[in-house]
Amino acid sequence: MSRLNVLLTIITVGFGLATLLSLAVVVEAQHEHGHPVNKEGAPTGSRQDERVALNLNEQASAGMKLTMREHLEAIRDIVASLGRQEFDAAANVAHDELGFPKHHQAMQREGGVTFPPKYHELAMAHHQAAEDLAKVLPSKDFKTILPQLEQTIGACVSCHQAYKL
Repeated sequence: MSRLNVLLTIITVGFGLATLLSLAVVVEAQHEHGHPVNKEGAPTGSRQDERVALNLNEQASAGMKLTMREHLEAIRDIVASLGRQEFDAAANVAHDELGFPKHHQAMQREGGVTFPPKYHELAMAHHQAAEDLAKVLPSKDFKTILPQLEQTIGACVSCHQAYKL
């Protein structure tokens, strides 16, 4: 892959992630103010928000929100590392901040709250996708890396489409 193609790929991924991050901010703001949104993040008007509320206690909710912000920061850091072609740094972030170590940290923050089985399944899929991303990043092969990055982000999106705080 030529340097120009790599640069264009990184720019495209960067814009896509910026859009995803913007959507997450809009959805969270609309959720905080009680406005239902559709899958694309647009207000639904009279349609109901069909996502399942997790109904967490205050400690668990605060822990969950912190973890979600850290996940967004990790995605940003991975893309930034890819832009600098720092593949090992990106792999470390994917493992440490999105993989199973982050899951264990999140469980401690959330104080042992029990989540619905489907939520747990989606969370495990997200962490596994991140671990798989961490494994392919050292290859430096964007044709391998980008589909796995898409899988990781897709796992985030799937959960946010199904659940709300």
